[in-house]
Amino acid sequence: MRALCPGSVGELVQGLREGREILVSLTVSCFSEVAVFVEEGVPEETPFWKTRKALEMALREWGREDLIGRIGFSRRSRLPVGKGFASSTADIAAGLVALAKFLGRKISEEEIARLALRVEPSDGTFFSPFSLFDHLRGEVLVRLPFPRYLGVVVVELPGKVETVEVDRERLRRNWERFRQEMEEAFALLERGLEEQDLHLVGRAATTSSLVMEAIEPEEVFAVLRAHFREMGALGVNRAHTGRAFGVLFDRRVYPEAVMGERVKECLRKYPVTVWTTRAVAGGVRVVQS
Repeated sequence: MRALCPGSVGELVQGLREGREILVSLTVSCFSEVAVFVEEGVPEETPFWKTRKALEMALREWGREDLIGRIGFSRRSRLPVGKGFASSTADIAAGLVALAKFLGRKISEEEIARLALRVEPSDGTFFSPFSLFDHLRGEVLVRLPFPRYLGVVVVELPGKVETVEVDRERLRRNWERFRQEMEEAFALLERGLEEQDLHLVGRAATTSSLVMEAIEPEEVFAVLRAHFREMGALGVNRAHTGRAFGVLFDRRVYPEAVMGERVKECLRKYPVTVWTTRAVAGGVRVVQS
């Protein structure tokens, strides 16, 4: 049984709202696919231990301890690991849905969230609509339309970030310091998604990125912010706990290839990897029954 889940290019907005840590993942057309199967002698060590842990927790909750140590899984993914593309969340969500289908049972998005959060703070890419998601409590506050024509030029920086090692108190203090800016960013994003106004979405993402710059400054972001308008882009988002940025643009106005070349030229002096993708609705897809 196989299932796949989209990843994200960081978040459109992430920060505090009414005292709660909230994010809206920028879910994109780039997926992790996980297949589960029974085999004897499943190795205990795996580089994708988070997925293994989530599957074993699910088996215990579902009364199938007999399958622990016998359920194996394989993974195929285009999502870079450790850079803020929600690769772990996508792996875990796809694995849980594949396991549930394999066992002939249903699993809700809320149950996926609960199990995933027992492993680490998670993104909201397994929810079908875009969501204002409390990724520490696993609660969806508002469900929103996805920005249908939003394109993304992805900029990967060198290095990796491990989610479980992020200093969340430091992030929280920074968001509290910029409380007004965060409220503005969330309000702009909600309005932009409801009205499908991509300019508002771009403004919201750039505002949220600027707040993060106060504690995690990146020269690449400064360059992108200085030039995104002349490139015809809408704004710049970022992986708030990762090593990636996204240059946002309207696919009805500019082809992906054109925007990709403009960003590459803008950053030609920097050791970055640039590629293009587009926003999609979230949710796990079963690809084999």
